[in-house]
Amino acid sequence: MTYIQAALSFGLPFVLVLLAGYGTYKLLSLALPNNPNPLKTSRFEAGNIPTGEGRLWFPLQYYGYLLVYTTLEPIVVLLFIVAAVPFYNNFTLFRNLIIVAGSFLILMYPILYYAIKQIDTLTYWGLRR
Repeated sequence: MTYIQAALSFGLPFVLVLLAGYGTYKLLSLALPNNPNPLKTSRFEAGNIPTGEGRLWFPLQYYGYLLVYTTLEPIVVLLFIVAAVPFYNNFTLFRNLIIVAGSFLILMYPILYYAIKQIDTLTYWGLRR
């Protein structure tokens, strides 16, 4: 397979999907009316105008735990895959998966550090009165 065939087989569908998405966006923007008014562009849910202070403050106390879970889950899945590879006696696949898992750990370390700092911030654990 030549380089041009590979570029066409992988690049052409990508370009066609992008063009189809952009074409659909333009078609919808031409077909649907755009009449902004203050009530429509405001940030109220369902057009209800808020009065007074909100009833509930949304605490972000579990945000750090959510970040830790979403960061560690792909790494753990990759480590399970890496653990199964030596049984098939394929050193190249094992090496490549170790490189991928190591790069995930390197890329996810700042996110984990930030998440642990979020968990240790005690001001998020108190509800506002």
